[in-house]
Amino acid sequence: MLELSQVILGVRDLAAATCRMEALGLTVVPLGRQYLELLGVVDEAEARAGWYGRALLAAIAGGDRLVRWSLRTDRIEEVAARLGLTPEGRQRVRPDGVRLAWKAAGIAPAAELGWLPFFMQWDDPAQYPGVQPVRHANGANGVAWIEVAGPDPDRLARWTEGADVQLRVVPGAPGLRRVALATDRGEIVIG
Repeated sequence: MLELSQVILGVRDLAAATCRMEALGLTVVPLGRQYLELLGVVDEAEARAGWYGRALLAAIAGGDRLVRWSLRTDRIEEVAARLGLTPEGRQRVRPDGVRLAWKAAGIAPAAELGWLPFFMQWDDPAQYPGVQPVRHANGANGVAWIEVAGPDPDRLARWTEGADVQLRVVPGAPGLRRVALATDRGEIVIG
């Protein structure tokens, strides 16, 4: 398995971004086999202390924007070896106290460049956020496509080789440009 996992929208105000998503008919972020993540900074001093936080702050300095995307796999060691990456263990605790754990590879280049995906493999696939049950008012049920601009189409093709993702590659400034969510009423385009 190698498929689109998530699209990350970097936001300056998490509460305001949540309200905007709710106004679009989205209850929470799971979308079937994918999810839309809202990523904001809670503690700016803490964010500035690490490369990941600094990358997010730089990306959202001009306002909310799509910042990165990931592919989910069940063979991260193989994918990482093919691309010269090293998988690393990651974890977080949900508000309900449940600990989530996964392996990730390629986060640094994805954060730096924005147009390359990173890779994830969940320790317990049942905890993958994209498969959590949710009903959206607008009938959202997945990501229809994502749009990326990058200076190196061959590198992008290598990173996404064999992936199940509706990827549109367009000219322009490098980065994740737009994402379309499939709903009962058509597509909602964010970006």
